[in-house]
Amino acid sequence: MGSPFPPSSCKGQALRLFVFGQSETMRRAIRNAKALGPVDVIDVRENPAAAEADRILATPTLIRADEMPARIVGDLRDLAAVRLHLGPPYDADLTGDASESPHS
Repeated sequence: MGSPFPPSSCKGQALRLFVFGQSETMRRAIRNAKALGPVDVIDVRENPAAAEADRILATPTLIRADEMPARIVGDLRDLAAVRLHLGPPYDADLTGDASESPHS
C-alpha cells in the first residue's frame, strides 16, 4: 500500500520545514524543528515549486519524508506531541516516559 503523501520534491534531510518569510511564528517553528535534528528549511516565497510539489497549503508545515511519512502544520511549540507524531527515532527522548505505566 502506498503512502498517503505525495513523493517529495526536495532531496536531503528526512525533515523539511516549509515557511513563509521570517515572522515570529516562522522563527519559532524553525527553532523548534531544529531541536528535533537536522532539517531543511524551505521558504515558499523562494521555492514555490517545492511547496506545490509537496502540496503545502499552509505554513509553517513540517514534513517527514522517509519510510514513515508525516506532516504537521503549526509552529511545533509542543515538541513532545511533535516527537510522538513523528515516531522513531524522533520520539527516543520520550520512550522511557511512554513505557512506564501509571498502574505499576
